Amino acid sequence: MNGIDGQGGFEKLVVMSDAGEQREREAAKLTRHDGLGGLEMLAARYRDHAYPLHTHPTWVFGVVVAGVEKLRIGRHQHLAPAGSIIIVNPEEPHDGEKGAPAGWAYRTCYPDAALMAEIAGDMELTGLPMFREGIVQAPDLARAFVRAHRLAGQALEQEAAMLVVLSELAGRFGDGKPRDRASDGGETARRFRLCRELIAEDLSAGFDLAHLAAAAGVTRFQVIRDFHRAAGMTPGQYLRDRRIRAASALIRTDMPLAEIAAATGFADQSHLTRVFKAIKGVSPGAWRAAA
Repeated sequence: MNGIDGQGGFEKLVVMSDAGEQREREAAKLTRHDGLGGLEMLAARYRDHAYPLHTHPTWVFGVVVAGVEKLRIGRHQHLAPAGSIIIVNPEEPHDGEKGAPAGWAYRTCYPDAALMAEIAGDMELTGLPMFREGIVQAPDLARAFVRAHRLAGQALEQEAAMLVVLSELAGRFGDGKPRDRASDGGETARRFRLCRELIAEDLSAGFDLAHLAAAAGVTRFQVIRDFHRAAGMTPGQYLRDRRIRAASALIRTDMPLAEIAAATGFADQSHLTRVFKAIKGVSPGAWRAAA
């Protein structure tokens, strides 16, 4: 099965049936992101599963990454091939089933009113964004959504990426229009310096956007914009970069790699090794030997 997910399928997660054949064709995994108010995110692949008509108290945003889904949203019937973005408003009746013999795979999330209100507030909308179209085509946003969805285990990076893509969806397809933001000059640099100093104080600390926003006295969305303007990186990318820099310096010493990993905010030595090699091109051991 191929699609915009780029790996030819999903993880083998929650098996939908005990039958061996079914195990090969249907799987689903539900995760929650605490930094996004417990945002539920579903990654699923279905062939014979069919959702009956139902509603959610939340919004539903999803991207079909392979195959075709057939669904009703409100009073309209749709075929959503790979690359389609699905949007369902709260309390809007909808169903879902395969639109092609092989079924479909998709990634979805279910933001609640509190999260959408935060997005609306940052965009200075007059109310919560609602959407007229159930299926939209925006390849750049579809790819961004899938990338954000797949950042499991990278809490800060996933939090920022998902907030950005949800804001973009609201700005492009919602019934309100975001304001144009003028540059705030030196304030960006000042706020970024506060965040940078907080991170530098303890690289082993766990950071999320709310933590950085409180330090700078702004919203989570402003933190994302400030890092983009001042550093050309997302907050998560910047944090990873600082941790690798600190680890590189410590690797030149005799400090054990496991201790270096703990001191610089990595989960364990294998996590440090994986990230270090991805950025430096060699393992920490090879880096130490060369140094």
